Amino acid sequence: MRYWKGSISLSPTRDYPLLRQVLHSGFITHNQLFDLLRLDYSASSRNAFNNRVRRLVKHGLLIRQETPLGNQGIVYSISHAGASELVGRGEHYVQPVGKARSNSAQSGLHHSLELNAIHLALKRSGTLVYWMPETEIRSRNDLTSNGYRKYYDAIVTVRLAGQDCRFALEYERTPKAERHYHAVRERIDQETAVAHFLYLLPNHDLLWFIANSLSECKRAIYFGLYKEFLQQPLTLPVRRSQSPVAVSLDSLLTQRKVVQHSGVLFPDVVV
Repeated sequence: MRYWKGSISLSPTRDYPLLRQVLHSGFITHNQLFDLLRLDYSASSRNAFNNRVRRLVKHGLLIRQETPLGNQGIVYSISHAGASELVGRGEHYVQPVGKARSNSAQSGLHHSLELNAIHLALKRSGTLVYWMPETEIRSRNDLTSNGYRKYYDAIVTVRLAGQDCRFALEYERTPKAERHYHAVRERIDQETAVAHFLYLLPNHDLLWFIANSLSECKRAIYFGLYKEFLQQPLTLPVRRSQSPVAVSLDSLLTQRKVVQHSGVLFPDVVV
């Protein structure tokens, strides 16, 4: 088959998974992108991957970000054309293409890269079944009646003790105004689609602040440290607000109990 000069033919098994991963991540480093694709069996040769990325940048489907993060290496985001191409392939994406996530404020760059590190830690653990990114959560929330009460950073499903366990993940890198956490408490209390909630924080002071801000929530929210999660994702010690007792994340996800919420009994486990 012949192509117009300057056009690009996209591989459904190599190019589209790569573009999709960048869209889901918002911002992603060169190394993170390769590692995630390699773990998904969508990349194997580093040289071939490098050439593929350069080709997608050259044709305007990826944006190579100019950032001061010398220790992070090259950072990419999706372009208008790249997002449009994925939408045409049925990708879950509700933001107007003209406002692709690559145009978001640079303040979200660090959050995205560290969220990618969380995703990678779970992938490397061998327990990750499915990582639902915020783009898919937004699509479900905005376009269907089967969404979630909040735009979580991710909905994570892991396989533990022969069962699929699901939890809502939030990575809070910086504190927000008190009114923000009041709204979060209301939304989590109304959540019916997921039973477990995990907040990861970069330090103990912020952990204390967020836990205290969400302490009036009727649902059980658990808190852990970001760096500890990267080292031991499923055995991470987590604590509930105002509780001195730490439990491991895997034991929390696999326990079976029934809790009372708004006068309705429901199992506090994931299915």
